[in-house]
Amino acid sequence: MARSQIKTLLLASLLAALLNACYAGEPGQEIAPGVRLLAYIRDPRIKESSGVVASRRYADVLWTHNDGGGPKKQVLYAIDPEGNTRASFPVIGVTLHDWEDLAIDSAGHLYIGDIGNNDSKRDTLAVYEIDEPNPQAGAGVVSPKGAWKLKFPEAPFDCESLFVWKDQGYVISKVFDKARAQIFRFPLKDANEPLTLELVATTKIESPVTGADISTDGTLLGLVAKNGAYVFRIDGDVTRVTKTKPHHTKLKNMHIEGCCFVPEGLLATSERRMIFLFTDPAFRGQ
Repeated sequence: MARSQIKTLLLASLLAALLNACYAGEPGQEIAPGVRLLAYIRDPRIKESSGVVASRRYADVLWTHNDGGGPKKQVLYAIDPEGNTRASFPVIGVTLHDWEDLAIDSAGHLYIGDIGNNDSKRDTLAVYEIDEPNPQAGAGVVSPKGAWKLKFPEAPFDCESLFVWKDQGYVISKVFDKARAQIFRFPLKDANEPLTLELVATTKIESPVTGADISTDGTLLGLVAKNGAYVFRIDGDVTRVTKTKPHHTKLKNMHIEGCCFVPEGLLATSERRMIFLFTDPAFRGQ
């Protein structure tokens, strides 16, 4: 390769790095109205944080995982809001095809959403229940204690969002071309046969939804999409989403993948290893 070509490539790489740094911002900086960049995920093993939940048992612990499937991606990570890894736990005893999200309940359980369905090729989805591990252990393995296979009520759709409220699990369709995202539920009960998802609400969101979480008391439902974050005041009734106008904080082209409620607002992670915080009062129930 000629010296001039090498010089051109080096300059192009340097320019790309500078543009990316300017685009990303520095931790602590407000990068958009009502949106603060908290930190970067530092662990090189976490290449694309797809789902995230805040532990209700361990202070300053966020559970996250990589997008996709396969042995190297079947790992549950405990990180803190500064992006440091506290522990990692391979998930054994099951094969995950496309792990897209995590959910949590108040009884010490985490729920693995093997619900991704790129190109709508899967006929069924799967959700697994595990006991929340102790991040102070540093490492170990976890395995499912419960499992649900889910069927589509009609044509298959893609899905990247999972949350749990009381004795029900909920998934949200990821749709395109300005179609409105819909919420489906299934009972968290023992079932030997696949359960058919039940449509319970249609949102007013016309951007692909990539993550969801419900507040501990069920008052708020938070969703993230390609155009930012939304919060619905549902007061424990998910069906209210259909009639409720959400609060929307815009954040475009940030590749947001997962979200969870924390005391300061709605925290979100992206496939570029960034941790955001949506700080508008609506995300804190005010």
